[in-house]
Formats: sequence, C-alpha cells, structure tokens
Amino acid sequence: MIETSSRLDKYPFALASELRDAANEHGFRIGPEQADGWLFFRSASAPGEIAVAAAGNDGPFFLSITHSGVARELAAAPAQPCAKGHIAAFALATRDELFEAVGEVYRKSVSLPTLPLEQFERETAALGNTESERIEKVRIGQSIFRKALLTYWKDTCPITGITDSALLRASHIIPWARCGSDAERMDVHNGLLLSSLWDAAFDQGLISFDDEGRPIVSPNLSDAAVAALQPGSAPHLPLTPEHRARLAWHRVHVWQG
Repeated sequence: MIETSSRLDKYPFALASELRDAANEHGFRIGPEQADGWLFFRSASAPGEIAVAAAGNDGPFFLSITHSGVARELAAAPAQPCAKGHIAAFALATRDELFEAVGEVYRKSVSLPTLPLEQFERETAALGNTESERIEKVRIGQSIFRKALLTYWKDTCPITGITDSALLRASHIIPWARCGSDAERMDVHNGLLLSSLWDAAFDQGLISFDDEGRPIVSPNLSDAAVAALQPGSAPHLPLTPEHRARLAWHRVHVWQG
C-alpha cells in the first residue's frame, strides 16, 4: 500500500489541491474517488482511469494507470504496488514530474490505438465505395491521423524541434495505400511527425531510420539536401517496438539504399 492516508481529507489541503490539479489540468476531471491512499480520476475524452498519491508534501508522488499501451510508453520509473484494478504504477520525484507524467498519459491515451480508428469508423460509416466517397474517406482518415500524431508527438517534430503547425507533416511509415487495414492506417505507431523537408525525404525513401532511431541517408540524397537536413547531428527518434517493426518495412520497401 502507498504510505499515504486512505482518505482525501487526511491529506494537507495544499497537497490535496496539487493532486487534484495534476489530474484536472490534464483532462482527468471526473472524480476524485479515494481508496488506500489513491485518488482516482477519469476523463470524458480519454479511455481508462488514473490514480494519484503522495508520500508527503515534497513527494515522492505516485501515478497509477489502467491503459496498457500507455504503461509501455510512459517515461517514468515503475513503482509497486499499483492502485486496485490498475496494471502499472510509477514514482515521480517532484510535483512537476507528476504533472508532466499525467499530461503524457492523457496525450497517449487519446492518440494510441484504438481511438483514432474508432473516430474514423464513426465519421465514415455513412460513406460508400464510389470514387468520390473513397477520396472523402482518405481525407477524413488523414485528418484524424494528423491530429493523433500531433497529440502523440506533442506538436513537435522530434528531429528538428519545429512546432510551427504549417510546417509539420503526418508521415505514414507504411504508406496509406499499402496498409492492409484501416487499423494500420490509423495507428500512430505507423507514423512520424516530421517537418516538411524531413517528411519529403522520408516519403521518397531518401531518408529512413534504424532501430535506434538514427537517420539512414540514401546515396541518392544530394549534397545540398544533406547539408540542409544535417542528419549526422539529428537526435535519435524515441521509438517503440511497433515503430521499429514498421521502419524495418520502410527500409526494405521505400528507402533507396
């Protein structure tokens, strides 16, 4: 059991407010309910439930979640035990780390499978299979996919740091037309959020990435393009196993090696 009070009113007022704020400011506004020192919250727009707790005014803080996909990707130290009915818990040293982690849980909860797919299926349910309707399905799907990638990558190209929305592209790793299903097309692990020049190079197979997220340059990329992209100084992409599997496909079928 987390060594905090089992009742919300036993937390000091300021600490209880901070725990509420960590949830409420990041989309988890239904609650709190409390048990065994955990305060439980849900969201009207994100699946699953979170629970937060603290060992004292200065921490450490704890975050427990039910979303298995988020649990695999959350950048925080695992902790034991988790709240009842949850699958994983994490320890955060400071208030700021707790706030950042809850924000990351929300962003990934609304972008990881299967919410983008469910939204796509709802918005295209009435469309048939005429040429114009197929074009409309693609338009809807690419818009949903872009929004999901913007959320997943925090509105930032992970290579350049560019945050200008007009300069960011939702890059499918396995291209839309070559995906075997709508689930593949809508999966954020089948995409990278890249600035426009990086997107163009990636789409044309002039750049790919290895399993460590390092850029791989095609011999067909011009010296001028290499100078503009500067792949040798690019940070490594943070990749999941799902990203790596699709990038392996990209290196075989798209990259001009």
